[in-house]
Amino acid sequence: MIFELLNLCVEKGASDLHFKVGYPPILRIDGTMRPVKDMPVVSFNDFEVMLEAILDDLQLVNFIKHRKLDLGYSFLNARFRVNLFHDIHGGNAVYRVIPFKHLSFADIELPMSGRRMADRPKGIILVTGATGAGKSTTLSTFITHVNTTYHKTIVTVEDPIEYLFEDEMSLISQRQVGVDCLTFEEGIRGALQMDCDVLMVGELRNTDAVEMSLLTAESGKLVFATLHSNTAIQAIDRFVNLFPQTLHSQVLGRLASHLIGVVTQTLVPKKNARGRIAAFEILINTPAVRGLVNENRVHLISSYLESGSSTGMVSLDNSLVDLTFEGKIEKNDALLAANNKAYVKRKIEERDGSGGAA
Repeated sequence: MIFELLNLCVEKGASDLHFKVGYPPILRIDGTMRPVKDMPVVSFNDFEVMLEAILDDLQLVNFIKHRKLDLGYSFLNARFRVNLFHDIHGGNAVYRVIPFKHLSFADIELPMSGRRMADRPKGIILVTGATGAGKSTTLSTFITHVNTTYHKTIVTVEDPIEYLFEDEMSLISQRQVGVDCLTFEEGIRGALQMDCDVLMVGELRNTDAVEMSLLTAESGKLVFATLHSNTAIQAIDRFVNLFPQTLHSQVLGRLASHLIGVVTQTLVPKKNARGRIAAFEILINTPAVRGLVNENRVHLISSYLESGSSTGMVSLDNSLVDLTFEGKIEKNDALLAANNKAYVKRKIEERDGSGGAA
């Protein structure tokens, strides 16, 4: 059953497959949950058979012991990030589709100001957004750009490994937490000993991982990392708040010195087409922004995002307005994705000229 479903997942262009005991399999397509037609309810035996099909002996022991497991799994022309866990009904598996094909900046329509970040020799770039917002895809485009443009040594630290890379102009080492290193912190520390030029951290989850990432940037390396946040300002706050209050001023100063920028994103259904498109918020660490971060006046950055087109900065809400008037998304979808719905509605009406819908 599971291989048939994974194949269907790829054929239908689904982003996720939910395989849960007591329920029929469900695909997430263009952000909408859709039960698979003519498929029976997943039984306990179906779940056990699935585990035996995708897990090796060590992974199976770990899942039985910890009742949860994250892993990467390749099948035919796709790769999946698999999250296994238990709830009161029994076993659950969520498969997230990770295409083998690496997308380019043009494919994801990342603004030029965001693309130029990857050409910087050192510093830290944060890619942020909610779960399922496409952060891993954007992160992979950064790594693909470096890999195909520069002679660098790249180290990734991930849990689990998602996109698979092959050496092109650069030399890449991908390390999985729990397999190739015990923790993110150990993996990041090891990257410094591996003569890396570029470090990619799958997720900054705790103080130690953030501290090691900062140290790596301070040592003259280029660091890409992800955080969960809905805006660039929230990303900076979250980054700093992982440290004790007594260290906030010091961390803000260090971040102000080494931050290149923040790329925040959300996915919105395409207008009259299958699939979703990313709306990006781009924060560039200009001298003005650097001063606000250093002085702990991060909340004032919003004005630069809203009026910073000359520097390449753009707020998520303004990106949504632009996508609406480019005919790429519907007005209602823009409003649903907006941080400030009243602002987006007003801007759309102003640009529409008639006060009506786009």
